[in-house]
Amino acid sequence: MSTDQTGHEQNVVNLGVILNSVSTFEEKYNPSQKDLTIAGLTQIKSDGEKVNAAVTSAENVFKNSISARTTSFSHLDIFITRIINALRISRAPEQTILQAESIVRELRGKRAVAKSAVPEQVADNENIKEIRQITLHNSNMDRKIENFNKLIQFVAGVPEYKPNETDISVTGLNNKLAELKSLTAGYLAANAALDSARLERNTILYSKNTGLVDVALDVKLYVKSVFGAKSPQYKGISAIVFSKFNIRL
Repeated sequence: MSTDQTGHEQNVVNLGVILNSVSTFEEKYNPSQKDLTIAGLTQIKSDGEKVNAAVTSAENVFKNSISARTTSFSHLDIFITRIINALRISRAPEQTILQAESIVRELRGKRAVAKSAVPEQVADNENIKEIRQITLHNSNMDRKIENFNKLIQFVAGVPEYKPNETDISVTGLNNKLAELKSLTAGYLAANAALDSARLERNTILYSKNTGLVDVALDVKLYVKSVFGAKSPQYKGISAIVFSKFNIRL
């Protein structure tokens, strides 16, 4: 699970506090490192604000894609019930109905013979647990799409299946299938965009030496070296906290 976005934003805010402070030192604040200068700090603060905003925006798009896909899939069971009932009253052969019911069981995740429950081993890492849960959830949805398509193809080949209701006609069901596929593609794209935005944020904020946090810590060291550990200049910024989190680049 990723660190709360507010923590990343606080790092940028805290750099702004340091920037405001060292700006008052005037010509006495004169680091040789370009990224420690007022101009350098101003730029990295601006970059930090931009990447944090990009992550927030990407997270919102991702959450919306999850909501839209979940809503669409939650209506799928209604379609399945209506399809199988329409087939049952269509005067189709009994064997045909039994075959369709078998597909429906797959769609609903039911087995003809119940599988014995095997307790899942507790993961050592919460991140691993979350990744496994998301992967399983996506796999289940992909399987539903596959089996829903199988059901559509099956009833399309049954001459007796001719419901008057447009949404459960073969054309209507194909439209529903296209919707599910489109929402899934949107979800995957939003997930990839979020990953990309987070990587860019982590690069700007946490790269070794050049990242915002390391630069801010170097500013503290520079002020300490110039003004002294007991100086009001250093004391004014020494307690400002920067968090690196457990981020790998």
